[in-house]
Amino acid sequence: MPPERPGATGPERQKGQDLNTAGNTRRPGDPLPQHNLETATHKAIEALRDQPDEQLAYLGARPAGHIWWLSVLNEVFHVDITGGQVRTADGIDVGPMWRILALHYLDVRTRIEVASPEITFASLGSARAYADVYEARVTRRLCATVGRDAASLGAAAASIGARAVEGGDAAFEAAVFPRVSVRLVWYAGDDEFSPSAILLLPGNIESYFCVEDIVVMSERLVSRLSGKSF
Repeated sequence: MPPERPGATGPERQKGQDLNTAGNTRRPGDPLPQHNLETATHKAIEALRDQPDEQLAYLGARPAGHIWWLSVLNEVFHVDITGGQVRTADGIDVGPMWRILALHYLDVRTRIEVASPEITFASLGSARAYADVYEARVTRRLCATVGRDAASLGAAAASIGARAVEGGDAAFEAAVFPRVSVRLVWYAGDDEFSPSAILLLPGNIESYFCVEDIVVMSERLVSRLSGKSF
């Protein structure tokens, strides 16, 4: 049996450690050495090789020959589970972070109910070491760029397939993966305060991703809102 998907406790966290911390003393959120990314990709591919087709389908992937199609925001990733290649529908290789996130998502081994986005990153028990990094690289970065005003944020949200929902001065919900949605709640600034935002995650997010993957997913979401490619 391959290693368990990164998850809540013990050995299940190994992939997240491979992705972000293995073999070095980097601080949370620092750029990752290329060899760590290659190691994480290799281990994710190995783990996926005996994932049953029925579980891949449960996670929302669709078979297309030897490729599986996986909806990610407003794109469809074409995932070659044997070789580990992950490309957009236009045949463009996605970046290493999105590739590893997609492979880790598809390696979820249990059938987890879909949960509404309702908790903050700070409420996760394992998030303490990453709180400052998360705030700087996710919510503050969002509000300093595309979240400076409601019109820009609304256009950016629409561009990645997010839908408007109730909350704050503006709020949007996006399906990052078929069974994992996040909700962005935004508050306008005034003469005294800058705009602020909260990113809400599913209550069972740690059943899909380890905490370091959650940081990466949130950062990549802000990058997409800012117009960056996968």
